[in-house]
Amino acid sequence: MKKIVILTSALFLGVALMAYLYFSRLGIENNAKDLALQSATNNAALVFSFQNDKGFYNIMEGQELIQQVLGQDKMSLLTQLKTSIIDDNTLNRYIKDQQVYISVLPDTNKTLNFLITIQLSPEHDIKKFYDQLKSKAAISQNSKNIYSVKLNDNQSVFMGVQSQVITVSTSLKLIKDASIRLTENPFTEFIKENNHQIKNVLAHVYINFNQAPLLLKSIIAGNINGEIAVFDKQNSYAILNYNFSKEKILFNGNTQLKDPNNYLKLFENTPAQNTTIQNILPDNTANYVMYAFDDYAKWLGKLNNWQQQNKTAEQSSTVIKNIKDQYRVDLNTIFPVYTKNQFVTFQLSTTEKLGAIALSNGEKVRQLLLDVSADYNEDIKLFKSSDILVSYFGEPFKKFGKPYYTVIDNNLIVANNASTIQVFLNNYKNNRLLIQTPQYLDAINQISNTSNVNYYINTKNSSAIFRDNIQMPFYKHLRADSGLKSFDTFCYQLSADRDKFITNLLLNKYLKPEIPDSLSNR
Repeated sequence: MKKIVILTSALFLGVALMAYLYFSRLGIENNAKDLALQSATNNAALVFSFQNDKGFYNIMEGQELIQQVLGQDKMSLLTQLKTSIIDDNTLNRYIKDQQVYISVLPDTNKTLNFLITIQLSPEHDIKKFYDQLKSKAAISQNSKNIYSVKLNDNQSVFMGVQSQVITVSTSLKLIKDASIRLTENPFTEFIKENNHQIKNVLAHVYINFNQAPLLLKSIIAGNINGEIAVFDKQNSYAILNYNFSKEKILFNGNTQLKDPNNYLKLFENTPAQNTTIQNILPDNTANYVMYAFDDYAKWLGKLNNWQQQNKTAEQSSTVIKNIKDQYRVDLNTIFPVYTKNQFVTFQLSTTEKLGAIALSNGEKVRQLLLDVSADYNEDIKLFKSSDILVSYFGEPFKKFGKPYYTVIDNNLIVANNASTIQVFLNNYKNNRLLIQTPQYLDAINQISNTSNVNYYINTKNSSAIFRDNIQMPFYKHLRADSGLKSFDTFCYQLSADRDKFITNLLLNKYLKPEIPDSLSNR
């Protein structure tokens, strides 16, 4: 009996040891496979990823829209790298079928640059790859593990070599940074958790909103505020899949919010909605952010909890109480009763900012608000007290402290100037609306007709805003015929799916329908 116990114990220990060794080795192998991903994602807000397969390059050669987005200089670099390495069978066998990562990172002097990262196949040796490359190109050592590689008479790059990982960039700074960045990070973990669910995808885009401020500081000419403040200190990640098209650039996937205090958390676990409030926007709308939920009473409960977490609940309660004491108007019998399921903030091409809230009975709301309002004219009123709307709708209405407003066709429209409201009314009454423009109709037909949050930019109407807020090199690329000028719409659409958002990212170019010669000659 004693022998049986000893044998059984020994067998158990042996199995446990073998399992430990197996999984330890598996973990080491997996960590080794992740080195390129770790290097590519650290400090990067945007990473483009694809498999080094000739089929991918054949497809992308026909995607002129991507080439326009990247610009001539960046496209020239990628083309030369493909010619020098990918098209060379001897060199390409070291990295065949491996994932290629192109990270967009801030560089010196308020510029952005690419860091290209790839990991050698496990069966190949990094030294042999270097020897092969040295026999085909002019290489000189810059410092430890960093080399200068001359691709042709006009193009040189820096190359970092470390632990089977190769990094390439025209920026020495990015290569040096990459050489000390082979560490696990939350962005890497997010990608690994989500990538295993995706098969047969041509390419991915990974977005780390934590790093977006560093990227934006290289692009914008001022502080991160106003309409882009949403990207400041937002602990969120997105993984999006590229859908090939010659007519548009479309990615879809999901966005996850990691910060429990994020305002957008109020729209999680809420059914996506069919929205109509965007149909009232003027045709010179430059951008908008639209929000939708299924039931305002439930959503208001979420907002109240959010205000408690962010220590603004007491301020909102004070606003509501003071109005009740001073004007004998109980706002809790107005907004919670007559608010529908959607609202929007938007900006015109003239930079003026407005907000709109959908109501179930606009005429009733107009009457109930009379005692807390001052007359500007028959159509336009002014709230006598501040922070009414932010108390009931939160962060998007912070910019409208004590606004002018009008109520029209069951919509409450607000702005900080009466003249802005008048401009809106003139456009609305004369049917000069965004929904009437073919460019807008074409864009919204490319994405889902239901959502919870929708960011929209009309690039043509935003031209003056871009000119005043974006560094000149980026503005020139936006307005260049060879750049982004022909793209008319950017849209980032979020639809709640439990604790994440199904996401569509669209960069659209409206192609005017061709008129047959037989008709145009009539």
